[in-house]
Order: sequence, then structure tokens, then C-alpha cells
Amino acid sequence: MTIAALEGFEKPRLKALLDHFAAIEDPREPWRVAHPLSEVLFLVVCGTICDCDDYDLIADWGKA
Repeated sequence: MTIAALEGFEKPRLKALLDHFAAIEDPREPWRVAHPLSEVLFLVVCGTICDCDDYDLIADWGKA
């Protein structure tokens, strides 16, 4: 399968995952929010998949 054939698959799946996380209510006070909850959850899921076991490893992975 060529790269051109794969182009249509990645964005809809990523959007579907972010849309799923966006449906979760954010209980934080808006003035204290630095990053949207859906993006934080996405980072945690991806970091966990990449074998990050704790907050510090996930944060380091996210910065990289």
C-alpha cells in the first residue's frame, strides 16, 4: 500500500478520538486551564501506549 493510499485514514481516526475526548465534561475552572482537557487526555493515552508509566515520563514524552 502506498503512502498516498494511507493519507485518508489517519486524520479521521485522530479527529474521532479527539471528538470522543471532547465529549468529556471539564470540571476545571476556565481561568486555570492551560491546555484543553481533550488534548491532555490524548497525550496521556499516547504516552501510555509508548510505555510511559507516570506523570513525569508522560510529560517528558509530550515535550519531546
